[in-house]
Amino acid sequence: MSAALGLAWMMVFLRSLGVILQLPVLAGRALPVMVRVGLCACLATIFAGLVRTAPVPATLGGIGVAAGAEVMLGLLLGFITRLTFEAVDMAGRVIASEIGLTATPGLGVPEPAHEPVAALVGAFAVICFFLLRGQEMLLSAFAHSFALAPAGAVQLSVATPDTLVRATGHALEIGVRLAAPFIGMNFLVTLAFSVLGRAAPRMNVFVLAFPIRTFAGLGLLATSGALFVRYVYVEFGDAPIRMLQVLAPR
Repeated sequence: MSAALGLAWMMVFLRSLGVILQLPVLAGRALPVMVRVGLCACLATIFAGLVRTAPVPATLGGIGVAAGAEVMLGLLLGFITRLTFEAVDMAGRVIASEIGLTATPGLGVPEPAHEPVAALVGAFAVICFFLLRGQEMLLSAFAHSFALAPAGAVQLSVATPDTLVRATGHALEIGVRLAAPFIGMNFLVTLAFSVLGRAAPRMNVFVLAFPIRTFAGLGLLATSGALFVRYVYVEFGDAPIRMLQVLAPR
């Protein structure tokens, strides 16, 4: 193996490592380390001889800087892809709270044992990702990234910070949109029982409202699959474009 090909293999491996580390978690468990390393090695073996490469740095320091830049770029690309799943996880937590079930605040991956509704919504997003061929779009964007940033010569766009801010804000917006029907349902149920409490003061409306809100929320959740698919389909289609926007055009 020549030095140029070996350098290309290592740089592709490191860039893919950053992306693989951001893969979504299913059922509260991440992929084993050996599986992640194996996937990165497979991608590096496939792409090493096909991608554009930069000249081999003359010093070990230059190789170290190039390797660190590849890892950071991979993490950046994976982060943009992961934002859609984070938006769905956030929506799942809001939905669980609105229908009267427990939801742990935070940005971690929902665990099925403690957050069944949020974990169910997140698992549904992962299934939609593969059904809508999101993995193919992700690999296509990953391969095209080497046309904009050759292996070992990472160059980000000047608009990268603005792209990250916009992508993060858009993810929060999608999370709120996914949970909006459940927020409206909770408002209507609370409003209806507030009026009922005025009309019948002796009735314990809060005790009655809790199970009705839960049953109404679960029924709405059972019929909201099309809404979720509609949003994640658009987001998975736009994610590769956002990934490439962080790279400097050539």
